[in-house]
Amino acid sequence: MPVEERETSQDIDRIAAEWVARMDRAPLSASEAWELKQWLAGDRRRRGAFTRARAVWMRSESARALGPQYDPEDFRPAVVVTSPGPHAGRRRRRLMEWGGAMAASLVLVVMLMATLQMPTAYATAKGEMRTVPLGDGATVTLNTDTRIKVYDEQGRRRIRVLRGEVLIEGAGTAVSTLVEIDGKRLEATAATFVVRKLEGRPAQVLVQEGSVVLAGATQSSKTPLTPNTGLSLPQGKGDEWNPTPLSSGQMGRELAWREGKIALQGETLAEAAAVYARYSDTPIVIADQDLARMQVTGLFAVNNPLGFSRAVAEVFDAEVRQEDGRIIVARAH
Repeated sequence: MPVEERETSQDIDRIAAEWVARMDRAPLSASEAWELKQWLAGDRRRRGAFTRARAVWMRSESARALGPQYDPEDFRPAVVVTSPGPHAGRRRRRLMEWGGAMAASLVLVVMLMATLQMPTAYATAKGEMRTVPLGDGATVTLNTDTRIKVYDEQGRRRIRVLRGEVLIEGAGTAVSTLVEIDGKRLEATAATFVVRKLEGRPAQVLVQEGSVVLAGATQSSKTPLTPNTGLSLPQGKGDEWNPTPLSSGQMGRELAWREGKIALQGETLAEAAAVYARYSDTPIVIADQDLARMQVTGLFAVNNPLGFSRAVAEVFDAEVRQEDGRIIVARAH
């Protein structure tokens, strides 16, 4: 009978790296977690390889957070030269042994880094907007307080939206682009669309042009999204999605933030104040409940909450005052 070939250390390191990359993409399902547990129990070398792979991944993420000017040499401790003592030879041999061990560890790190599919993270601060070219004619524009990760998996682009609002243009002109949000997956072909993940609200997809397909739990359960449609993706919902058609005017208002504007069409003052809170650390407080329910329509600059407050105060016979870092809109007495 043939003898089963023992798994090599290189194979174990590669599989461990693949598990870590899979965990970064999305939380493991129950079946995947069980599969990982069984794999770790199969060989005592696997747990160590898995721990090393996670450490390398975390280290790479930390280094990336230090920015493009990060240089490991800046953090290297100074070397103090002293005169040799009676035990210099023994210390020298020990240092050589440690150096060999460190070199072996560095080789392992390089191997794992080559195996791991490291994403590129992009983010904006509150009030900031940023456009990033991804190549092949595709770009992403990040609205305020947005964070995404972009993966390149064997020539296929995958974008993971962690929070905020991002406009994806020209996605999948050559090869389809995958977009992940809240555990759901979109596949886009030559499409321009917006993906939103705002706190306290269901994730949203707004398609301006092109073809976007929302994948369900099974191969057959797919929801195509045509141009000028929107879709909400509440947590825990099944595969029955109902896209909503959007007029050209609605789509224009949804994309007004690209021009640094907030387009309001019948929202209450309380809702408008919540929109401005996404862009500014200076909150707008509507002090009167009846005033907070008043509806407002218009196009306003995202970076001027005081100007907006003064404009609506004039319309609704209110007054504006600034105190304790807040803008307060109240009924005039």
